[in-house]
Amino acid sequence: MSYENYVFSRVCKKCKCELELDDFAIDTHTCQNKHVFYFKCPQCADYLATAMANIPQDQWKAFIPADKLTEVEAKYEAAMKSH
Repeated sequence: MSYENYVFSRVCKKCKCELELDDFAIDTHTCQNKHVFYFKCPQCADYLATAMANIPQDQWKAFIPADKLTEVEAKYEAAMKSH
């Protein structure tokens, strides 16, 4: 199975509404680059997680608040450089 054309959908499969960023995790303990976004549905409270690499970095501004974007990008870049 090829994942090179994979596009992460930020739409809840149950409610069909747009998922909201709830949290993120930067892997700083291993060299496996397991950096994750956690999304939550505002209607049904369902959760969905995806690797940060599944969403092109130039699209992050669509769901990360402007006051947090620089922080998230800096932490991600630092983690990527450290391993």
